[in-house]
Amino acid sequence: MKIWLIENGEKQGPYETYALRERIEVGEISADTLAWYQGAEGWDRIDTIPQLSLLFEAKKEVTPPPLPEVTQTPKQALKEAIAREVAKAPPLHMTRRLFARLFDYMLYISLIFVCFQERAMQAMMGDSMPQFLGVGVAYVILDGLMTHLWRSSPGKFLLGLKITDQMGHAIPLKGSLIRSLRAWVLGLGMWVMMPFSLAISAFMAKRFGYFLWDMPHRYRVLARPFSALHVIAYIVCVIIVNVVFSTLISEDVMVEMYKAVGLEEWMREMKQ
Repeated sequence: MKIWLIENGEKQGPYETYALRERIEVGEISADTLAWYQGAEGWDRIDTIPQLSLLFEAKKEVTPPPLPEVTQTPKQALKEAIAREVAKAPPLHMTRRLFARLFDYMLYISLIFVCFQERAMQAMMGDSMPQFLGVGVAYVILDGLMTHLWRSSPGKFLLGLKITDQMGHAIPLKGSLIRSLRAWVLGLGMWVMMPFSLAISAFMAKRFGYFLWDMPHRYRVLARPFSALHVIAYIVCVIIVNVVFSTLISEDVMVEMYKAVGLEEWMREMKQ
């Protein structure tokens, strides 16, 4: 079969089919080149000639189908959600918050003991669960009121910390009391499991970006730049609280406290 081509505006040929195959394979002839052969009605694209059309089909780029949609497993979706929350979470200020919480614990318990003396001692050291929980409730109320009214607490104030809601406003009284209750139960372990609870709280906070008592409403703890003045003020206030506590607490209560912690002999030696 002989075929004529139009190349560079001029008629060329005739060419045998095998010769055109070689030129098509090396890219010398494109699919839109006009061609004619005996029996054809007129000039037409060369890729319409049945003997040559398969060569152009083979040269076309094959486009793979789009990638199938990957359905996330619930575990993967949960991991991504946690990662997004951690990325949005404010800094934890974990060490400063720990020491602030310990100071507040010392201050509030000292205040409860000064006000109730022997009753508070019996509640903390005795076998009565309602009395023990009563001291815890008093602690929660003091801490919640401070957070609501002051947007801080004595310990947080000493270490340059302030707690607010997501908008920077004071936490409502109900939310503040619930937050303090969560911190007492989950963070301090109701004083019974304090070291264990603190360790679990720190682990969960690093994983989720919030402490468990701040997580439900995304409460934020804001921090001023830390300096040596904060450390000095903290130490001075710890000493003051201890001196005032020792002065105002009765001697009988002090004796019972030292007995409870096994320091009765040490107290006698100090008096001698």
